[in-house]
Order: sequence, then structure tokens, then C-alpha cells
Amino acid sequence: MRRIAACALLLFAPIAAHAGTFPIPSGDPVATISIPEKWDPKTYDEGVEATSPDGKVYIAIESVEAGDVKDAVKEGVEWFGKQGVELDSDSMKTTETHDNGVAAYELTFTGKDKTGPTSISMTLVSTNADKKFLLIYFWGAPSDAESNRSGLKAIGDTLQLTK
Repeated sequence: MRRIAACALLLFAPIAAHAGTFPIPSGDPVATISIPEKWDPKTYDEGVEATSPDGKVYIAIESVEAGDVKDAVKEGVEWFGKQGVELDSDSMKTTETHDNGVAAYELTFTGKDKTGPTSISMTLVSTNADKKFLLIYFWGAPSDAESNRSGLKAIGDTLQLTK
């Protein structure tokens, strides 16, 4: 009986991920990424999220299903809205990047969240899986983004496509 109760407790406890390499999504991964323990990573259905050690920068990496790049970007913009982050669409800049051999498009914005002005980034990565994209979400105050730049880069450098 104790064993059943312990198993039930584990099943219904919040999911807290151990630091390390995370499959995205966990069920049928299209990519993996490593996040240091000090960023307190936590998994959710389609990905993993983390907050910088100083608590001022948020990052999430998830798999999204979309018919094309435009739909994937739309989903990303909607996600920010659900988080209470307002994007200034006139500030959008797009850059093609190549991190760790992975081609991606980074969209950066200025905007605001509940604490004030914020720097916002959404990086879109095409995967080899049909209609699957990775979205990497980031936001934080401009000065906090700068002070966490090396940590964010180190996390980004670990991204590996599996499909």
C-alpha cells in the first residue's frame, strides 16, 4: 500500500527537472538542449524552461507544430501574449544565425512586461521532422539580458537537432 501511495505522489507532484540535457519534446524529441542546474530548469509537455541564477531572465525552449514558418512565428507571438509580454512590432529585427551548426532565425523586439521595459527574443529553428519547429523564447530587462548574455549563449550552444 505504501508503494502505491508513493507512486501516486510521484505521478502527481510538480515536474522538476534535474539539470542536464533535456529532450524537446520529451516524448518524441526533435532536439536536445543542456541547461545548467543553477538556472533551475523545469520540464513541461513540449519543452523546458529556466530562469537565470539572478532570477531576472527567462528562457523556454519548446517544440511546436506548424504548417510553415509564418504559422510558427504567429504561435510564438501568441505565447508571449499569454505570458503578459507585450511586443512592439515596429521594433522587430530579424537575424539569421548559425549556432552549433544549426541554422535559425532570431526575431528581436523591445516591449514590456509587468516589471517594465524588456528585451524580447524568439528564435525559430526548422527541424528535420515534418511540420515541427523549435521556438526559443527569451525575455528580460535590457541590462539583465546583457549581464546574462554568456549564460544564454552557453545554453544555446548546446542545442542539437535529433531529427
